[in-house]
Amino acid sequence: MYTQMRGKNSVNEIFFMGFLTFFSMSITSHSINAQNEIDSPNRYRFKYKSELYKGTRLQITGQLRALKNDSKFVDIPNEIEEELTSLFITTKKQAIPKFYKKHAITFLDALYSYEDFANVYENALYEIIKKVKNDIYVVDFKFERQFIKSKVKFDRILKEDITNLEKFEQAKKDLVDSQTKLSCHRWMKNKFEKYKNIDIIKNPDELMKAFKKTEAVHVYKLYIENHIEKIKPYLENQVIDFYYKKSLHEINPEVLDLHYITKI
Repeated sequence: MYTQMRGKNSVNEIFFMGFLTFFSMSITSHSINAQNEIDSPNRYRFKYKSELYKGTRLQITGQLRALKNDSKFVDIPNEIEEELTSLFITTKKQAIPKFYKKHAITFLDALYSYEDFANVYENALYEIIKKVKNDIYVVDFKFERQFIKSKVKFDRILKEDITNLEKFEQAKKDLVDSQTKLSCHRWMKNKFEKYKNIDIIKNPDELMKAFKKTEAVHVYKLYIENHIEKIKPYLENQVIDFYYKKSLHEINPEVLDLHYITKI
């Protein structure tokens, strides 16, 4: 009986020792795998602002690419787009986590810096659009009056002294200039009357979209050089010049309605 009990105890001891060995090996294996997951050269982990980036290099690169292709960065000028693309390409080539993190943060700094600038740019541009729109109504009568005065002067020369060619040519030039200016002004006025709110900046028509992209690089330089106070005056001059030049291809000065003066 003692021998039988002894045999059973030995079996139990062997089973228990085996279980302890298996359990110990499982814990050790789990610890090693967890440590390998953290230290593995195939896994990356860093935080930027409130966003945590973690996973394989391919996974994080996918996150960065999706951010770069977000709709708010669609209209980035070519020069800035090329710079961001270069930073992105450099980042995704980094095989060592600490170097990947360094370049990824540089890329994100540049990307979010442009987003901050875009907000400043769009708000400044909207303020200028409102100002130009108000000014257009103020100077509308002035341009029409200038045209009328030029027309009266030219007609008088035709009747009184057409032999003075220099005087005639100058009067003709003044008339054409004032007529063109008024026609361009009316074309611009028609465009700006349709710009009701900031949606024209956020979702621009073809003209505003072209202007935004054309001027973004120069305004960006003013922004990063901390010349914020120069942005609005610059935009005001440029937007008037841009629309004026566009109108020259659209107007017909010979077809001109007078709003204030009915007789010439």
